Amino acid sequence: MELAPIILFVYNRPWHTERTLQALKLNHLANQSKLYVYCDGPKADASEETRKKIDEVRALVANGDWCKEVILRERAENRGLAANVIEGITEVINEHGRVIVLEDDLITAPYFLTYCNEGLDLYKDVSNVYSINGYQFPMQVDEADTFLSPQATSSWGWATWKDRWEHFEIEATQKDTIVSSDHLTRRFNLADYNYVGMLNNKNSWAIRWYYTAFLRNGLGLFPTQTLVENIGFDGSGEHCSIVDYEQRLWNSKIELSRKDKINISYYKKTLDFFSEAKKTSQPVEAPKSHSALNYFSKIFKKKA
Repeated sequence: MELAPIILFVYNRPWHTERTLQALKLNHLANQSKLYVYCDGPKADASEETRKKIDEVRALVANGDWCKEVILRERAENRGLAANVIEGITEVINEHGRVIVLEDDLITAPYFLTYCNEGLDLYKDVSNVYSINGYQFPMQVDEADTFLSPQATSSWGWATWKDRWEHFEIEATQKDTIVSSDHLTRRFNLADYNYVGMLNNKNSWAIRWYYTAFLRNGLGLFPTQTLVENIGFDGSGEHCSIVDYEQRLWNSKIELSRKDKINISYYKKTLDFFSEAKKTSQPVEAPKSHSALNYFSKIFKKKA
């Protein structure tokens, strides 16, 4: 199996970055993988405290044997999240043909890299599968399986190929077409969540990746149990609010077999979860392996 290089995007959060790297190091295949770390630079008006944290992050990355090989790419100036991610992925994927992507607040399960690499091999010739995604909402599912979804992409731990990423669209030129069609708007929005509105956010690379796949009827592979936990919702990030967030990882290997069509049942569970979280500010009953519904309830209440 050809192992994809890992890209980690970091900035000024040493506490989060260290835990992300510690979890990555514990992954099966980490000691056989190449890790690229892109550290964004300070803003022109950055405080001494911020500059110190940026330096701490860079020293942390440089002084650890996190993977077989660690390549640190330090930005002299602040590129911003979107530009840093888009440019970093493009550089590495042009060299290697496939990548696994992480950010500095994502805790990965021990078999996350295995799942991504096996998924990349399994679907490399299926041109309408755009992303191998490691995160899953806390659905009411006990079994560990995978499924294809028209949701297509997730920004919390994922992988893709060069021939898919080459379609990436920075400018959402067809946004008005989507907005003017009730049918396309409903399809684009997940359970009426305002993804269309997010297309106006120039700082979001993730919505443009989703948009890219959507325009081409792209699909994404997802696990039924999450292999990624986000620890960044504590107010420390550039684009994260303060919310309660906790979710248990699936620590066993998920056996992958190639799927040839969308799993409507699993996809409906995703929509049902979103709908239930959106309509209430009170936590709904969570599956026994998860406790993330408080997070989504507060997110939707805040945006309402």
